[in-house]
Amino acid sequence: MPEANQTTGPTRRELLLTGITGLAAAPFSPASASDEANALIERLTGKVAIESDRLHLAMPRTFPNGYTVPLTIEVDSLMTDDDHVRHVRVVAPRNPLIEVATFHFLPQRSQPRVSTRIRLAEPQYVLAVAEMSDGTLLMAKTWVDVATNGCA
Repeated sequence: MPEANQTTGPTRRELLLTGITGLAAAPFSPASASDEANALIERLTGKVAIESDRLHLAMPRTFPNGYTVPLTIEVDSLMTDDDHVRHVRVVAPRNPLIEVATFHFLPQRSQPRVSTRIRLAEPQYVLAVAEMSDGTLLMAKTWVDVATNGCA
């Protein structure tokens, strides 16, 4: 009768499941997402963005397809000559083209808010970055799950 093999470590199946579980949890880690978002914005703009309650990014947490995901951005600003929003960028890091949109605003002529729809290639964090008149960057991010690819 053949002897039974005794394994002394984890099986291949256990290692595979552990790796998949780790990868699945990675996008949801708030600390790594913030670090990645900050590094991406710094590469794109050359400046460090500050997460701020003045910038509001509203998107659904889940959406059935990535073709037309609703997005609303609003910045708390009086829009005076001394304190106004110059522009707001929308960035989707997992899209083929990561810069999705840029909206420009003029002091005393426009309100710093916009609603539109964007395409998303896959579930990801969407970032909004507002450049203020003094050069500071405000950032907001939100996770959006999409069921089907909108950037095929």
